Amino acid sequence: MATKRPHAAMNAQPEDDPAVDPSDELMFLALGGGNEVGRSCHIIQYKGKTVMLDAGVHPALDGLATLPFYDEFDLSTVDILLITHFHMDHAASLPYVLSKTNFTGKVYMTHPTKAIYKWMMQDSVRVQNTHTSSNSGSDGYINQLFNEQDILSTLPLINTIGFHTTHTVNGIRFTPYPAGHVLGACMYLIEIAGLNILFTGDYSRETDRHLIPAAVPRNTRIDCLITESTFGISTHVPRAERESALMKLVTSYVKDGGRCLLPVPAIGNAQELMLILEDYWSRHTEFQKYPIYYASALARKCMVVYQTYIEAMNNNIRAKFQASQTGQGSGPWDFQFIRSLRGLEKFEDVGGCVMLASPGMLQNGVSRSLLERWAPNEKNAVIITGYNVEGTMARKIQTDPEFIPAIMTANNNRGGILSKSRPGAGDGAEAPMIPRKCKVHEFSFAAHVDGQENREFIEEVDAPVVILVHGERHNMTRLRSRLLSLQKFKVYSPANCEEVRIPFRREKVARVVGRLASQVQPMLPSPPKSEDDDEEGGEEVKRRKDEGQVVSGVLVQNDFKLSLMAPEDLREYAGLTTTTILCRQKLTLAAAGVGLVRWALEGTFGTVSTVSAAQTNGVSNGKKEEHADKEIARHEETIFEIMGGAVRLICRSRGEVELEWEGNATNDGIADAVMAVLLTIESSPAAVRQSSKMHVHNHHDNDKATNGVAKKTNPFANITPEERLSRLFMFLEAQFGEDAITPIAQPKLTTGEMEDDVAREKELARLHQLGIPVPGLEIRVDKMVAKVWLERAEVECGTKSFGDRVRAVVERAMETVAPLWQ
Repeated sequence: MATKRPHAAMNAQPEDDPAVDPSDELMFLALGGGNEVGRSCHIIQYKGKTVMLDAGVHPALDGLATLPFYDEFDLSTVDILLITHFHMDHAASLPYVLSKTNFTGKVYMTHPTKAIYKWMMQDSVRVQNTHTSSNSGSDGYINQLFNEQDILSTLPLINTIGFHTTHTVNGIRFTPYPAGHVLGACMYLIEIAGLNILFTGDYSRETDRHLIPAAVPRNTRIDCLITESTFGISTHVPRAERESALMKLVTSYVKDGGRCLLPVPAIGNAQELMLILEDYWSRHTEFQKYPIYYASALARKCMVVYQTYIEAMNNNIRAKFQASQTGQGSGPWDFQFIRSLRGLEKFEDVGGCVMLASPGMLQNGVSRSLLERWAPNEKNAVIITGYNVEGTMARKIQTDPEFIPAIMTANNNRGGILSKSRPGAGDGAEAPMIPRKCKVHEFSFAAHVDGQENREFIEEVDAPVVILVHGERHNMTRLRSRLLSLQKFKVYSPANCEEVRIPFRREKVARVVGRLASQVQPMLPSPPKSEDDDEEGGEEVKRRKDEGQVVSGVLVQNDFKLSLMAPEDLREYAGLTTTTILCRQKLTLAAAGVGLVRWALEGTFGTVSTVSAAQTNGVSNGKKEEHADKEIARHEETIFEIMGGAVRLICRSRGEVELEWEGNATNDGIADAVMAVLLTIESSPAAVRQSSKMHVHNHHDNDKATNGVAKKTNPFANITPEERLSRLFMFLEAQFGEDAITPIAQPKLTTGEMEDDVAREKELARLHQLGIPVPGLEIRVDKMVAKVWLERAEVECGTKSFGDRVRAVVERAMETVAPLWQ
């Protein structure tokens, strides 16, 4: 069992590169098809989204060994599974994934792929890659990966899509494009959070007789290309030369009475070769006496699919179909010189003939039976036309062995059924051997790009990152070296279970939509600076450019796309329903009037707007306050708006106060601060001082002597400077926090006479001895710093807004407790 391991060379970062956020990394993991051809299955992960690409089996292995390494990844995390085409090495383990694992995602393939997939999987249950003998037991235990019921029960779980249609599932956008190769085969363009990934699967750019060649998606920037490397850097002979050479070779054998066996996959390469043979036989009457057979029940069933999806084929097939509809010829798949062979038991093996038989790897079935029958005759020939996986009989026979193992018997397997005595045998260790005297030839008609076509496609896509899959190690390594020599791409060729993590840092951009967009001023380019422009004007333009434009709204993310809009537009542009919570809080103040409430609020929040009622500007304990109370009674209520209307304060008669605000995180915090001011307003020394200003009456009559000592009715009157300063600091600490106030050790002295400086120094020394802070302090709030010189009520601050706030609070404090130095 393979072990998942990171690819150290791939993941190494230069020392000077900053650390990469894991969410900005694209993770690629090959569960199969890494440094091999077969059991293709790949995982890509980005921004928490997981896509699985293909689910095949290995044609040269048996039982569980044919599967990709599914136990190396949690399939329950997969969002979608995309199947490129119906070939066994790309789709044959899909029933196992859907019925035997914890996979819960959605599966997609094209319409022709699903139509052929059903027939192909049912046939595979019968003859190919579904049974294996247990190596650990001696009782011949058979391990069945899945059965026909599993196939039928999982078919409804497969969703079908068409070429060039875009679909979105859980934030993942994908579009299938024609890939050539076989009917219905597609490439997938996948977009996750703005990252575009193109997975080619098996693809062909060659113009053949029935398929549309693959093309690069237009007007799309590809960030990562995952492509096959089946043929490495090898280059095919031109198509016309290959067809001519193949027909010359085939006819040379049949004229001498020999049999030509062309082992082909039941679907795909077989149909292309039938079109070639049909065309040649129709133009050469001298060969029409030699029969052409295709021996595959599966191919016979699937011809209906080929006749149905004419629109998925090229113009040659469409033209023939249109002509047949008007009676001007036969249909493109109505063969005159090719016969369907239903079984070997009815086959009259007499004279020369051409036989197309499946499977193409010669592991078992009809093609293997015919190979064993015709191999001893030197007049016969085996012509390999497709790509064959390492370890299969089709690959071994190309080495011209003297003997081949006989795993199909004449008695029990005349129809191509796997031998019961040696199921799945491929190495011949125990099977009887058959002498091979037939000739073996190879003409590559495999619908894969060759090295030159693949390189041209990669250069045309021009993706900065290329990942190679579906290629044997030496082919993949040679292609990787060739691509790296171009110095245009980062190229990876991971083996199975090796994680590749590739950083993709992307800027987050939000579109401003709705009524908010009309408020945004367009960023017009600055006019060229003339020679007459002074330096100061240039600095002003630069400053305004650097400051930018502040836009406030609701940021909405949908499928990794950000939009900024006004709350009123959420329903229209985001499909969201908004709810407004109106919060109210009531309390009663025993003695504080409207003027005192306003004064306290302005000291904390700055400007407070009055919505209704007359401006009283009155003070407590005086006629002006009495006048204010009359105004309140007449207007019934006074409404203040705090922090630009975030909170409304309604003051009614008899001290009733009501707060009203729209519930959200910001407004709730402001409302809490307003409540704190209101609850402390009547007990604050600053408020008492504010209410003890000049008034029209006095308290002398209430001053009564007790034991000859005058009783002070106002405990805050006639306090010492030290007490005033202490209360000043108490007031400031209440506004900014105790930890935010720090005395300045070296006060800033004004220029003046030496005697004044000496006197001031003596006063400072006396204050130090008393433990009283010096007349200067530093205020720090949220990394903003202001220095306050109490001697002259000056404020020094680098930030204007924060300085204004500090200055307003200090001025209120100085008015309340009276300056220490006049």
